[in-house]
Amino acid sequence: MTTDIWIVTCILLATIIAFVLDCFRMDLVAFVSMLTLLLTGILSPAEATAGFSNSLVLMIAGLFVVGGAILESGVADVAGRWLGRLGGTSTTRLTVAVMLASALLSAFLSSTGTVAVMLPVVLSLCRGAEVSPSKLLIPLAFAASLGGMLTLIGTPPNMVVNQELRGAGLETFQFFSFAPAGLLMLALGIVFMCTLGTRLLPAQATTPAVAGRNQGLVSRPELIHSYGVDGQICEIRIPRGSNFAERTLRELGLRSTFHVNVLAVSTPDKFRSRVRSATVRKCSPETLLHVGDTLFIKSANEEAIAKLIREGQVEMVTTSASLPKVVHLAELIIPPRSKFVARTVRDLDFFRVYGAVVLALRKGNQPVSTRTSDTPLHPGDTLLVAANASALKRLGKSRNDVLLVSEQAEEGDAPLKPVAYWVIGILVGMLIAMSTGLSENVTAVLVAATLMVIAGAFRGTNAYQSINWQSIVLIASVMPLATALDKTGAFDLVVDAIVESPGLTSPWILLLLLFVVTSVLSQAISNTATSVLIAPLALELAAQLDVSPYPLLMGVALAASTAFSTPVASPINALVAGAGSYRFGDFLRVGIPLQLLILIATIAIVPLLFPFSP
Repeated sequence: MTTDIWIVTCILLATIIAFVLDCFRMDLVAFVSMLTLLLTGILSPAEATAGFSNSLVLMIAGLFVVGGAILESGVADVAGRWLGRLGGTSTTRLTVAVMLASALLSAFLSSTGTVAVMLPVVLSLCRGAEVSPSKLLIPLAFAASLGGMLTLIGTPPNMVVNQELRGAGLETFQFFSFAPAGLLMLALGIVFMCTLGTRLLPAQATTPAVAGRNQGLVSRPELIHSYGVDGQICEIRIPRGSNFAERTLRELGLRSTFHVNVLAVSTPDKFRSRVRSATVRKCSPETLLHVGDTLFIKSANEEAIAKLIREGQVEMVTTSASLPKVVHLAELIIPPRSKFVARTVRDLDFFRVYGAVVLALRKGNQPVSTRTSDTPLHPGDTLLVAANASALKRLGKSRNDVLLVSEQAEEGDAPLKPVAYWVIGILVGMLIAMSTGLSENVTAVLVAATLMVIAGAFRGTNAYQSINWQSIVLIASVMPLATALDKTGAFDLVVDAIVESPGLTSPWILLLLLFVVTSVLSQAISNTATSVLIAPLALELAAQLDVSPYPLLMGVALAASTAFSTPVASPINALVAGAGSYRFGDFLRVGIPLQLLILIATIAIVPLLFPFSP
């Protein structure tokens, strides 16, 4: 082995170890890997940065914009609700309906976006049917992964293997080339989850309070009780002579001085003194308090409230306050790539930025109602917040950082926005262009993304915000690593070792080996990064053994979508882990049998659809 091969091998191993340990962001790890290849002279500047101008990366960025438009316009929400209603109250019917809906959306949206849309719907269905979310949320996540097997744009690994064929000058996969194998895998997944899978899933006695937005409203007492906030909300009134009169909330520093949160301020009108006829004012740091105002406050510390009453010279009205109607309670869930992760509510300055007060949070089944401002947040945590309608609307648009899964709102489903019909037309046009070969895939995607913006599907810079830049940087930064493995001859060493091993030269054994390696790596690192590294190897092995590359690359693509066995295998697993109160072992118990089932099906069906003979 040459020095360059040793250097590249060390960089590869260090990158994989860093991915597995998850101590740093994956895009940062990949970018450092790319810089190391550049600084060591393994790659030239043009080779190291080629990934950022690669048509695959541009197409994935365009698809994020298209998917964002589908989400922003409400098309995905309506589709998810419509399909979700087919489930009825039977657990089996619900499982089938949820998995079909998730797979269909995931065939055209990102899997994370699909789960973000479907999660509130599924939780609402669970409440209506009195079924534990633990029975449906893993099927939801797994179906989103399986749906990526249905189309060329269903998941980045599909596009990665297609790009390898294009780079080799071979005929590429068509838009629906993945569908025959993908449909079989989806059918197997549904059958498995409706039979053995449902027995392996945990059965919780009670359902979390999280419910679907605009589906089944949750009562305030139920929300307050489920988060352990009972008895922590009370009313105080400012009498004449109070130290709080004619001062702003900022001046008083109630949160820092007395450790209480003000949820609302009610001012009685000039002619009636009863609070129910009072005006509830928007609560902000600049809210000025007057004599006669009633404050709705939350605190878990009785001594703090006593100190507040004593030093502020205010009156206690009731210790079991009923919040005004304009104050909405809502539940939020933290997605995996949120900027909230590893930060506290205090760090985020949540009230100032979003205009909402965090009352409590839930980690799995454990509510945290004290010192919530200082508790670090993690993916899957749920927050109970109090806010007005406009603040909830802002939170609802922050899908990348926080997912609004339940709120108090008017009953009835929100109608489609007028721009939704343009979005549907543009999407259909893009799919026709890609499936019929009227234009190159990247051209069709970029044109569709541009038309979505021109049609008004986004406001301001929301189109840029819809792009998951972490994924873009990750993919573009991992590509040079594959280039370095090829340039230094490291790929050739691996290929030669396999070719010289009699037991590995059978194309069936080779397909099995590539599937196992890809599937195992996808449990620990990004499936896109895995496919970027394995796809060139599969192509080179096919050339050396004189077999068709299509079954091997199809096997790699299918294996990359089998990230089932751990809650950290993919962002969607992490997203449902908290909402479903799953343990690490739940994913192992259900995921490993399904992976083995997909493996057997791949070995059996892929060579029939794509023969080994060139």
